[in-house]
Amino acid sequence: MRLVVLGGSGSATPELADALTTWPGGIDRRPPLEIVLQGRSAERLEPVATETRRRLAAAPGGPPITVETSTDRRAALAGADVVVDAIRVGGLPARAFDETFPRAFGIPGEETMGPGGFANALRTVPALRETWSDVAIAASTALIVNLTNPAGIVVAAAERETGLRVVSMCDTPATHCAAIADRLGRSVGEVRGRYLGLNHLGWWVPASAAELAATADLAMGIDPDVVAMHGAVGAAYVRYLAHPDRILAAQLAAPETRAHQLQRLDAELRDGFSRGADRLPRRGAAWYSRAVLPLIDAWLHGSEVPLTVGLRNDGRVPGLPSSVTTEGPVTFPAPRTMESQPVPSLPEIPAALLAAQAAFEELTVGAILAGSPRHLLVEALLANPMVATEEQAAGLVDAILAGSPS
Repeated sequence: MRLVVLGGSGSATPELADALTTWPGGIDRRPPLEIVLQGRSAERLEPVATETRRRLAAAPGGPPITVETSTDRRAALAGADVVVDAIRVGGLPARAFDETFPRAFGIPGEETMGPGGFANALRTVPALRETWSDVAIAASTALIVNLTNPAGIVVAAAERETGLRVVSMCDTPATHCAAIADRLGRSVGEVRGRYLGLNHLGWWVPASAAELAATADLAMGIDPDVVAMHGAVGAAYVRYLAHPDRILAAQLAAPETRAHQLQRLDAELRDGFSRGADRLPRRGAAWYSRAVLPLIDAWLHGSEVPLTVGLRNDGRVPGLPSSVTTEGPVTFPAPRTMESQPVPSLPEIPAALLAAQAAFEELTVGAILAGSPRHLLVEALLANPMVATEEQAAGLVDAILAGSPS
């Protein structure tokens, strides 16, 4: 199997090797792999590839794996069976901007939520146009997996512009459902069947008041009374809508942003890769072990155990636009075949929040594909549930246009 990682020079990429040594269901299910790390800079790719090979060699066993690099995107994609988009446009300095500029408007900063996610989308979607065009030309029949944030907007824009079928995978639902399954003593597949949402805005819907009471504290950073009002257990990022003022206060009191922490870690990792250091910290790239590899295994072998997969809505969640990317249970009745499964109805408050976020994502994709005229950007951002007024939306758009790194 030829597995191509776009944006393969990222310092988290060697953690793909860690995940490959513990393949879902055992390494005997893992096919022989030809991994291609693709990026713009050979100088940045080679140390990452060397570290990836070192980690694979330290855990021998199973079918063979080779790792190569390429700065030629079209050539790397030729013959791909699986394509993973892990490109971060603007790097960590851009993430630092996304995490900080909204604070001046009384809104917490985050690279996928609210104005920070909007700024990320305005930067990322246009920059990926040539990438998706190359994928459509060279690898349209591959399993195409997006990890680039803001994932829902990135996938919807790619599908509308190229006609590709792109799936979005995120470790947040996997982690959330695993914790709930452990609490209830249920299979994780059964729990995944009651999770739905958009990327970084999802809920697990209990079947009874007793289930809600037993799992309410697993809604990370959300007060129990809010969980009770929602009638569902929100995943981690729901807290940005539940308690934005509290999050903003914590951000203003913190000595640095998450992006700044990651910049230091990135420098340390790259230095260690170049020296061949034996002991290095981990980025914590759980998206490979908890999301991407389970998807690939199910895609190759088939599976009746649901995974939480982001797909074009197309009626999956009634009332939401067809072209938005919704996350919910998917099974694989045969190799290379996936089927969306029925999703539970969300209670009223989560349903309203999801509808608002979906409208924002739909308007954002439309504005970007129309060339990002200012008035359409303001309209789209005004629809975001973290933005209160037109004046606020206009100020945020002007701050993005003036200061966002490319």
